[in-house]
Amino acid sequence: MNKQLILTLVGAIGIVLALVLGSSVSAQQIVSVDPGDAWLDASEGYQEKVTWRVASHGGAASPRGVFVNLDNSQELAVVDRILEFSGNRGEVTETVQISAQQVHQWHAQGVRRVGYRRVFAGAAGSLSNHILFDLDASGRLAQVQASPEQQTVSGKSRQMMLAWNLNSDLGSISAHSESGQFMVGDRVVYEVLEPLSAEGDSRLNETVTLPPGLINELVANGIYQVRYTRTFVDDKDTRRSASVNIRLTQ
Repeated sequence: MNKQLILTLVGAIGIVLALVLGSSVSAQQIVSVDPGDAWLDASEGYQEKVTWRVASHGGAASPRGVFVNLDNSQELAVVDRILEFSGNRGEVTETVQISAQQVHQWHAQGVRRVGYRRVFAGAAGSLSNHILFDLDASGRLAQVQASPEQQTVSGKSRQMMLAWNLNSDLGSISAHSESGQFMVGDRVVYEVLEPLSAEGDSRLNETVTLPPGLINELVANGIYQVRYTRTFVDDKDTRRSASVNIRLTQ
């Protein structure tokens, strides 16, 4: 075997060993958390079991968990609970809790992205990871109000103007209403097939024109009161409805 071939083989073996050893070293320092992203309900807060999976040669421990504002690294709250393992790999669990009061307090302070972070330290060094909470995405449609709540519509004008006021319990929301219904009791007497969409806390104006003859027909049948209702559904499938009471005249 010539000298050049020997040198080539030695170099190749060295590269393989470096790759193997490098991957072994990097494998000693890994931390993951499940879930990594979490959604919390602004009206109920958050309480879920989370799992930290850690690879650190010789074991590692995390003395506390910290809630931080991810936009400026400011500490918001501390959880004094030790998580630790021995050996080279470990899986440790804990229940992470955020109260609804904390959510609203942080949001009022301008916090939008919260991380629950842990640092695991051991003989091989320290490493960290966090769970992400997006506060702006945590709100739900809390209330829908119609104004004015009372109206009079005649058979001559057949038109009414109103506004829908949508409010969330935290941050911005997306909500949608497919249609509006004129109701007599539980019976739909006319449907407005025109959708309305809202982003955030919104005021949606709507003008509705009833078809010719409908009001006179209802009055002729002794119906002088109807209700115009819309149901809005947000992107988390929260449903809220509101109505306008309408007096009919010829």
